[in-house]
Amino acid sequence: MPTPTLQELADRLAGRLRRSVTVVDPEIRILCASAHFGDEDEARVRAILQRVAVPEVYRHIHSHGVRRWTTAGHVPAARELGFKRRLVIPIRRGANLLALLMIIDEPDDELGTAELDAATRAASLMGEVLDREPPDAQRRRGRSAEQLAALLSDHDVTREAALQNAGGAPIGPGDHVLVLTLLVRPSGATNPDQLSLTVEAGLRNAELGEAARLAHIFAGQAATISAATDAAPTPEEADALGRRVLRAVGSLLGDTATTVIGLPAGPVGPSELRRARRQSSLAAEAAMLLPRFRPAAAFTDVGAFSVLLRMPREELAEVVPDGLGRLLDDDPRGVLRETLDAYLSTGGSIPGTAERLRLHRTSLYYRLRQIEARLGMDLHDGEARQVVHLGLKAAELLDALRR
Repeated sequence: MPTPTLQELADRLAGRLRRSVTVVDPEIRILCASAHFGDEDEARVRAILQRVAVPEVYRHIHSHGVRRWTTAGHVPAARELGFKRRLVIPIRRGANLLALLMIIDEPDDELGTAELDAATRAASLMGEVLDREPPDAQRRRGRSAEQLAALLSDHDVTREAALQNAGGAPIGPGDHVLVLTLLVRPSGATNPDQLSLTVEAGLRNAELGEAARLAHIFAGQAATISAATDAAPTPEEADALGRRVLRAVGSLLGDTATTVIGLPAGPVGPSELRRARRQSSLAAEAAMLLPRFRPAAAFTDVGAFSVLLRMPREELAEVVPDGLGRLLDDDPRGVLRETLDAYLSTGGSIPGTAERLRLHRTSLYYRLRQIEARLGMDLHDGEARQVVHLGLKAAELLDALRR
């Protein structure tokens, strides 16, 4: 007798209970769903249509700690989300959570003992099916992550082997690859395991929704994401893709963390992934530290910061000239700093600076004389302007690091 599929088991249980039954993975993506039985709610309909985790519903379910459940329990209703109360039965193999069996189970029409027993037996059979036949998607993700890690390896032999064995993998020899870096900074005392699981869920949602072949590796608070395409994406297309990935993760994290994404200078071939990752990592770090670059920054946007971010903090402080340090310390309202930054950013143009600051030229000349006196430097000297401009950026970065 052939073994029933997951869908068949869900349909049989739903028919017996006359209830809507859904089986989801730990990221609350639907693995199978029965027909509606008139008890469906808005959240169920949206989930079936979208086939990815609905962010608000994901956060509501996981706020009750279902990943840690070992026995059945109820997730309460959230009327504002169109979410009725669910009976949730964890489907496990040992310590591994394979899936969640969810049945709409409102307090005024609760399942009886015999029905609960039937649902528990069905969950056990579903576990056998999931354990015996891991989803192809899970295997593909594992292979994708392994290939990406190998292509980013510090070892030449490992990288060369990955390039030689690219057939059938997400990144092929002729592909154009964008390497993005996603940084996550928790807003408070966030559980590291829960943070990691949520980021992984968001990245998998992004992979499902993209035409590009996405793969990722995630460790600590940083994810490296590769997006392989046959044709080279334009800067606008690369930025749009980065922001979609960012939204996929950020929508699940909500206000529990700050997320930013960095993009490289452009797409590269498979052999150049390490250089592209360095670029996107620096861009992401600039976005995390400096609000002007949030939430998405390209390597080409961050300018001199891409150099300064490579420096140890003690060396970074040495880039700030003594006169500039004194000027900044004696300028609590930041008026002179703003004027100096505008002047340097316009290449020393008086008309350009006056227009940017909406300041009369007489007032601008007065401020510039004050600035030169405190710096002890002549801003007509192009070399001096370069030194001061770099020092001003280093000071901004040091302020951000202190915060």
